[in-house]
This record gives sequence, C-alpha cells and structure tokens, in this order.
Amino acid sequence: MDELQQLRDRHDALADPPPESIAAARSRLTAHIRQAPVRNTSWLSAARRARPAWGLGLAGAATLTLVAAVAVAGPGVDRDRPVERLPSPRLEPRPLELSPVELRPVANAEDLANNAAVVAAGDSEATPKPTQWAYVKNRYAQTQGDGGEGLFGSPKRTKTHEMWRRVDDKKFAVKENGKLEVIEGSEFEVAYPWLFSLPTEPSALLARVYEQVDAEDAKRRADTFARAKVLAMRKGKTSEEATAIAEEASPPLTAGQRNMWAFQQIAQGMRDAVLPSRLRAAMYGAMAKIPGVRYEARSTDLAKRSCVTLYRVQRGYLREEIFIDPKTYEYMGYRTIATRDHDGGGVPVKRGQIVGWDSLLKAVIVDKPGERR
Repeated sequence: MDELQQLRDRHDALADPPPESIAAARSRLTAHIRQAPVRNTSWLSAARRARPAWGLGLAGAATLTLVAAVAVAGPGVDRDRPVERLPSPRLEPRPLELSPVELRPVANAEDLANNAAVVAAGDSEATPKPTQWAYVKNRYAQTQGDGGEGLFGSPKRTKTHEMWRRVDDKKFAVKENGKLEVIEGSEFEVAYPWLFSLPTEPSALLARVYEQVDAEDAKRRADTFARAKVLAMRKGKTSEEATAIAEEASPPLTAGQRNMWAFQQIAQGMRDAVLPSRLRAAMYGAMAKIPGVRYEARSTDLAKRSCVTLYRVQRGYLREEIFIDPKTYEYMGYRTIATRDHDGGGVPVKRGQIVGWDSLLKAVIVDKPGERR
C-alpha cells in the first residue's frame, strides 16, 4: 500500500479552511516571530565578546533567523464523520524552512528600540558578578586651549580617560600618571545595583525610573523646605509665614521637569557602565516612551564615527542626546548642545555651543582593575 499517497488523497478531499482562519493563523505566526527569542546568533555574541573600539570594525546584524511552525485546523472538517484509521506512515524527514525576521526600517525612536530588542534577544551574555569590574575607556572634549577642565563652546582638544568600576559600586579605580589607584566608595549618581534591578520590559523600566525620580524629588523638596523655613524664622517670620515661604521655595516637579529627569536618569545609567544588551535595549525603549524624545538618523560622534541619536530638548534650549551604533545598537556616548541663545539666570549660552561631549570607545567586564582584555 502506498501509505503516503493515501494520506495525500485524504488530505486533498478535505475542504479548504476559510480565508479568515488563514488570516488569523498568519497573524499568530507574525506575533510569534516578533516575540520569540532568537537562538542562532552565536556569531553576534562572539562579535560582542571581542568588543574592539566601539563602532570600528564591529559587524552588525541586518537580519536574524528563527524557526516557526503553525498548525491550522480547518473548520470545514465534519467532526462527526467516522475516521478510518490508517497505518502510521513513516514520513521522510523534510528540511525545516527558515523564515527571516528582518529588522524594521528605523523611522523613529520606537523602531530603534524594537530593533535593539530583537538583536539583544539572541545575546546570551549574563549579568556580571558583583566583584567583577567594568572597564570603560572614553574620550571627552575640552575647549580651553591649555587643556583645562570642562567644555563650553566648540571642542579645541580631547582627552582619553580610562576607569574601572566594581559592579557592586563599592570601589572604582583610575590611572594617574601611569599608576593605578583604587578608591573606596562610589562617585556615580546612578548605581550599578539599581541598574541591574531594573526590569527588561520598557514600560516597567520607565515606571521604575519615574519612581526613582519622584523619590529623589521628594527628598530634595523636604531638604529645601527645611532650610527655607529655618532661614525665614531667623529673619523674624512667624511659623505660618515661614511655612508658606518654604512651600513656595520647594514646588513639586512639573510634568516637563519630571520627563527631563527621567531621560537624564536613563542616559546617566548608560555612561561609564557596561550593561547587558537586553537591559540596554529596554532602556532605549523606555526613553522612546518619554514625551519629547526624538530620533535622528544621521550624526557623528566625538570619535568621528557615524551613528544615530535619541535626544530630548530640555528646558527649552538644551538638546541632550545619546549616540547609538545603527548596526549593533551599542551605546556610543552623549552630547549636550544649545539649540538657541539663552541667558536665563545661569551661564549665558549661544546657539550651537556644546556644553558636554563624551564618546565611549571601549566597555568590557574584567576580573580586576587594570585589566583591559
């Protein structure tokens, strides 16, 4: 008996499923492809482990592949009809068909975050141990001709800086005059333990960031209120008058300020740190959800590398942006630049003046300070 032919004949006798069933199955397949983790990307993980100077020679992923299978049951089958039992056929194995999952053309911040998440899904890197060290090498800009600190205007010279930061943030190390100096404590506003506690789903991550922003603001307001009230009492104000003055001196954040702080919190978390790619992709996704965050498709960082940016105009005149490799989705640095002239209570700035610029050249996890891999 030709069992395969009999199986084909019975299959061909069945009614075709209606178009709506096919459309629903296709929709489920598409959703599965977008959400399923990508397995076969050992080449990508190897490239990440190598980590040469960021943006120089790193191969990017244009497409990733995975295997998906969907079984569609046609409602046109008569389920009450007796089914003749056939001998179990020994089917010849057929090659699995690979369906390419292409990254989205990037037109906005959400597209960029989506692609970063797709690429990161195939990365098997683990969260570093608390006693390991993050080695970071960056280049920052200076404007003073004599090499003084700070940046204000257009860069006149740059300086390269190396640093080692223990993952539990209990120590960090720098090289001074060729000698490695290990320092107890931390100087980082966004701590590593807090970063690694963040969820890797963008909405949940952003909610945690807003919680942190609100907690820091509550502490700031309480401190400001207490100082303002004491000062008012010293000037002879009654308790009621001093309280009113203190409340006026410590207003809550506006929505715009809250969003500004959230953007800065995430951006600072990427600086001077080595982060798992899934966490970094979630941080891009969280940024994309902050009102006012925009995407720019063409830019150049301080190291003259081509990149894209996510940016937000803060306080109406300062554009804060992070640089991202458009192929690997690695973080590449940041810049703050004036978008218009401003003379409001601080140091006056002119449109186009740069007030901060840093490029990340290398970032790897090592076992002890002084190592660079």
